Amino acid sequence: VPNEFLPHHANLAGDHRSFVERRLKDKTLPMTAICTTTLELGIDIGEIECVAQVGPPFSVASLRQRLGRSGRRGQPAVLRMYQTERDIDAASDAIDALRLGLVRSVATVELLLEGWNESPQPDALHLSTLVHQVLAVIAERGGIRAQSLFHILCERGPFRRVDKALFARLLRQIGDPGVALIEQSPDGTLLLGRIGEHVVEHYSFYAVFHTPEEYRVVFRGRPLGTIPAAMPLVPDMTIIFSGRRWRIVAVHDRDNVVEVAKDATGRPPPFGGDVGIVDDPIIARMRSVLEAESVPRYLDQEAAELLREGCHTYRRLDLERRRIVEIGDNHHLLATWKGTIRTTTLALALRSHGFAVDVHDGFLDVKDQQERDRLKGVLTTLSVEPGPAGTDLASSMSALESEKFHRYLSRDLLILDAFTSKMAPESVPEMAQRLLTEW
Repeated sequence: VPNEFLPHHANLAGDHRSFVERRLKDKTLPMTAICTTTLELGIDIGEIECVAQVGPPFSVASLRQRLGRSGRRGQPAVLRMYQTERDIDAASDAIDALRLGLVRSVATVELLLEGWNESPQPDALHLSTLVHQVLAVIAERGGIRAQSLFHILCERGPFRRVDKALFARLLRQIGDPGVALIEQSPDGTLLLGRIGEHVVEHYSFYAVFHTPEEYRVVFRGRPLGTIPAAMPLVPDMTIIFSGRRWRIVAVHDRDNVVEVAKDATGRPPPFGGDVGIVDDPIIARMRSVLEAESVPRYLDQEAAELLREGCHTYRRLDLERRRIVEIGDNHHLLATWKGTIRTTTLALALRSHGFAVDVHDGFLDVKDQQERDRLKGVLTTLSVEPGPAGTDLASSMSALESEKFHRYLSRDLLILDAFTSKMAPESVPEMAQRLLTEW
């Protein structure tokens, strides 16, 4: 019987996804599911012989969850990883030559083997999840007063970073007639609203998480496909899509559209098909991988050779000692050696000073579009001043609706939620100072 290949992702109709899940559980027929994170957890798909990871994973927790899909009922867990890399030539830039995708794959596997896992974000507000819990408590009790709800969820519950004023703002927002998740009776009791009743009654309400909102990528009016918006999308930012490098021209949040133009900078690396947040320890391990003399034994011959190429580029750029490398006229590579959140925060701070900045794993590709030799002065300013206001930086971000109940929040609340979960302005002075000391 030939192996059947079927897709499974959030944009497919529910009956198609259900058919794929039933087909996966059928032990009599071979089958391969090509999926996004929708099959990562929470769905019974029976016994899986092997999991294939295409492209570098963004988190060890996600990789562990995917590996755990195979190897049940006494069978060995099997995970195969595939990373596409292009040949390096004169048109390739330093980021491409470092082989960061392959290096991240190795780093996550090494941390997985050591039993390491990402920690939760203690400072994040998690407003999307809070909206879910507000609806859940109201549905469970048939109604509740705001003070009692605050006591259950925020004073005694997990949302202790949410104070009374913010909680009141959230309730007013989801109680707005245009949102109608909740409503208040004359005696002050909070009840499910017109929309809230439909949300709670649907079976999908029981899952708090979902895959990130999809944005259509459009070039000159022609759709190229979709990308998930797990991280902010900002005009002038570079993205990799469909094997090409594109520069974002505009982001239309209401229509979930990203307008792009071709970007001729360097040789375009392949599109991995996913975006996400990479934690600081993964970047630290990536640096260790680039500095190591040995090659992991689980790499095949070609992957081992590509890793050696990345390590050679690391030494050629003298990144063992330097954090700033001049790679062109008014064009610098900054090694932050920090994860996505801190690196992106510094990128937004530099963009606020007029620089064109692209974010990579532990690196920033910085170009000055105004005048020569400004970078050192701006970094000096950032190193001695308090961290830039996080909400100001977050306000420049687009594609803020990345979680299930974000669609019901106002832009102000979305900015605040993004600030606490995707920004680290307090880290900017220290990163700028470290860059300057190794200029």
